[in-house]
Amino acid sequence: MIRYLVCLALTLLVVSNASFSQGNRGDIDKLAGQLDSVRQVMQTSLYLRTSKDIYISGEDLWFNAFVLNAVDFTLSALDNTLYLQLQKVGADSVLWEEMYPVLNGVSYGHVYLPATLPNGEYLLKGFTAHSYFSGQPYYYAVARIRVFNEPQEIRARKIRQLQNKVLPSEAVQFRVFPEGGHLLAGVLNRVAFKAVNKDGLPAEAKGTLLKGDTPVLNFSSVHAGMGSFEFMPEKGATYRVKLDNNKDSLYPLPSALEGGLCMRLLKNEGDNLVFKVMAHNMPQQQKFYLRLQIRGAVESIAAGEVSDSMEVKIPIQNAPLGIGEVTLFDAQQRPIAERLVYLHPERRFHISFSQVKDEYAPKEKVALKIKTTDDNGMPVPAVFSLCVYDNLFHSAENTGNILSYYYLSTQVRGKIYNPAYYFDSTHADRKAALDLLLLTQGWRSYTWSKEAMAEHKALTACLSDTLQAWITPDKKAGKEKKQVSLMLYNYNKTTSQFAAVDNAGKFYLTPANLAIGPRFFIKYFSEKIYSIRVEDPFETIREATTAHPATYILPDTVPLTGKVQVDTAYIPYGKTLKEITISGKSPVYTDKYLGYLDSIAKYEGNTDYVGECGWLNCPDGRTNIKPVEGKTYPVFSPEVKSHRQRVILTKDNFHEVVYHYPKYTEAELLKVTKMGIVKGYYQSREFYEPDYDKESNPGIDTRNTLLWKPVIVTDKNGEATVQFFCSDVARQFMGIAEGVTGDGVLGVGQFKFRIR
Repeated sequence: MIRYLVCLALTLLVVSNASFSQGNRGDIDKLAGQLDSVRQVMQTSLYLRTSKDIYISGEDLWFNAFVLNAVDFTLSALDNTLYLQLQKVGADSVLWEEMYPVLNGVSYGHVYLPATLPNGEYLLKGFTAHSYFSGQPYYYAVARIRVFNEPQEIRARKIRQLQNKVLPSEAVQFRVFPEGGHLLAGVLNRVAFKAVNKDGLPAEAKGTLLKGDTPVLNFSSVHAGMGSFEFMPEKGATYRVKLDNNKDSLYPLPSALEGGLCMRLLKNEGDNLVFKVMAHNMPQQQKFYLRLQIRGAVESIAAGEVSDSMEVKIPIQNAPLGIGEVTLFDAQQRPIAERLVYLHPERRFHISFSQVKDEYAPKEKVALKIKTTDDNGMPVPAVFSLCVYDNLFHSAENTGNILSYYYLSTQVRGKIYNPAYYFDSTHADRKAALDLLLLTQGWRSYTWSKEAMAEHKALTACLSDTLQAWITPDKKAGKEKKQVSLMLYNYNKTTSQFAAVDNAGKFYLTPANLAIGPRFFIKYFSEKIYSIRVEDPFETIREATTAHPATYILPDTVPLTGKVQVDTAYIPYGKTLKEITISGKSPVYTDKYLGYLDSIAKYEGNTDYVGECGWLNCPDGRTNIKPVEGKTYPVFSPEVKSHRQRVILTKDNFHEVVYHYPKYTEAELLKVTKMGIVKGYYQSREFYEPDYDKESNPGIDTRNTLLWKPVIVTDKNGEATVQFFCSDVARQFMGIAEGVTGDGVLGVGQFKFRIR
């Protein structure tokens, strides 16, 4: 839907035989329809947040996930299941894979990190039915964590990082990006550039623009190896760039077009974008169209005619915030120039904390008053997560948050150095730096370009919230015309449901079924023997990622710089307990209900007994006494017969046996009891929070994570309260909140305090 049809009765900056036209409505509808034909609307975007950045092996990793509509960033109800994997960087094997429920766009839970987990970097990867598609080239729903075996290793690593800090190095790659995609001779052009070193990190760049061998102007980078310069290229001239620290290499600029259309962004302020559309060396007035689209939705289309240059003002007061694509079309609706712009960089919602002291005593209660407001300071309801943990477990070199993830990292292809920089209001140059970033990323990297959306539309959905399952008769059982009835229940039968089976033996496990328990049972009622099979969604993920490997886009790590100054406070966290394995003589089942079934199966159909004489299966005196596992019993030989209801006993007609009940494997036990076992949603244990107002003699508290609240909702006044208790760890702690409003505006908040 086009929100604005802009008539170009606008202010002219340079007037030269310019005129205006509303343009043909059919042409405008056609330009809008180009995007509508390829736009993928049933799409979500998944963001993972862990309770901290660094963990000790043997700890619980707590996480929460936001599933947002990919177009407007509101909480989505499309997905009901989160498929989660944990994998070591550089390894093929998956260490953890479980399903978690998604409710109204939010999911949360925990992952256990075994004590045997080696040091290293790990990736927590998430998938949902509408955020992951087979064949997609890039995937973003990944959280990076680091695991250490001992806490002392964390501080030692930070010190090594600062001692070996990366110093600026010379550029080995230098690229130029003319605004709009090309140079036009005879008009003032802006050219952005980007320089990186051999490690792919930003490098400072200073150099000279040459026309032939004649210097035209000098330039230097202004942020993260990026900068820009303006010049008016001459017809037929050759331009090159020579860098001061690499004078042996010359970097050519593309040849300037002798005639045509081009555009420049003059202002991106307040409620308007102001562009300058320029025509040069054209035989007559040129009709043009200027289209603004944001995440596949057309916001504005302007139409006009120009023979020299003119200003075009595009209203954006009601446009959503984030990256937009502005495309200049000629009279034949061919794209001539394109440019990415960022709308409303100042707009976000704010999470503030009051009543936070600088210092707290051990085990002291912390009472937070939380306020969520919009960019005008007005209260706004929001949902967000909050975690509070020891700063030791914060990885300062990992950049990125929910703001940079949704507004930047997922919107343009390619890795972005320090994406959080552009959303930190303490950086006065962040808006100009963000504009440079978009110029040097190039409009072709926009994930919502027409070409990118067409590619995405051709992808195949491979996951579903509902799992397919089949119940089939064993080969010896033959076919049974009557439909089979199924009952689903958890181990203690506190929850039971029924499932319908079609004539082909197919049935479905819905999110409501998967919520029965982490493992639940399917019981079928039939005289025949059947096998039950349920699809494995993780096998589907493995097949899709193997056939079409996706590039996982993670925020680049930023090398730590500055003085070697690390918190030297005592680290009270001792060595973690290693795993203890308990072995027993009885068969071990993965679910306690299987043990219950095993005890039933021992007696059902078992005719053994202990006779009145104390012998096993004595023919002279049958009782209801069952034999004892492992006990020795005398047993008559098979040929022994009773004589007048009495047994004739001789030394040769009996022997002794040690009695054992039948031992079943899980598969055998399920077959005997006519059941199947299914993996459901993983059920996390409750995050531990002590209450020292009630505990009389608490022990030493060495918690490094004081609070993990995956879901906090502020009321209509934008207010919420949270309470928790400090541990005995005398160190600095930090709190991080990230969330979203009902209108799809994202926000972050932080605070720090020390336990003395």
